[in-house]
Amino acid sequence: MVRVKQRYLLFTILYPSGPQSTSNNTTSSKPTQSMTFHSPSPQNLTRTTLASIIRSSISTNFGDWGIGQCGSFAVKYFSSATSTGILRITRDNYRTLWAALTYIRELCGQPAVIKVVRISGTIRKAELEAVKLAEDAIRRVKKEAKGAKTGASAGGTNAGDKKGVAGLFGGGKLGQPATTVDEEQDQMLVDIVDSDDGDDD
Repeated sequence: MVRVKQRYLLFTILYPSGPQSTSNNTTSSKPTQSMTFHSPSPQNLTRTTLASIIRSSISTNFGDWGIGQCGSFAVKYFSSATSTGILRITRDNYRTLWAALTYIRELCGQPAVIKVVRISGTIRKAELEAVKLAEDAIRRVKKEAKGAKTGASAGGTNAGDKKGVAGLFGGGKLGQPATTVDEEQDQMLVDIVDSDDGDDD
């Protein structure tokens, strides 16, 4: 008997417009740059709702053929707090599902972009990468918040601007060249496909 080989797509949802604004928002509670894009998803975006949106995207862009190829995908995990999830699909059809995710531009009435950050042959590797992404996001937010607090206490817009530019294009430290990119941060910008899953026996 031939074992059906699966692929697990770890994805994160980015919100270019940031979290939904409320009347109670003030300038003092302005989110950091990372929190703007990596904000939590709406509470009504559940695994079932997300699966329905993805299935609709497959049908719209690939028709009945796409539904036949990718209709058996499953949302194995989704966290609205971190806007991160894991999809399971057969190995031969994961690229079609990936393309369908790329075409999604709106979730629950809010502009959104779904970015696939890792493709793995086992769900365990996808889960480990999800934990790593969450830890990196926490460190990045703390770093940005600390930099903003330091810039505000200094009282000089010049130093604050330099630190902001360094945080965007470099390691986030004052005086560090803007062309220097943090390896840990840069890894999150690259789509990763496992090549040593050991499931091609």
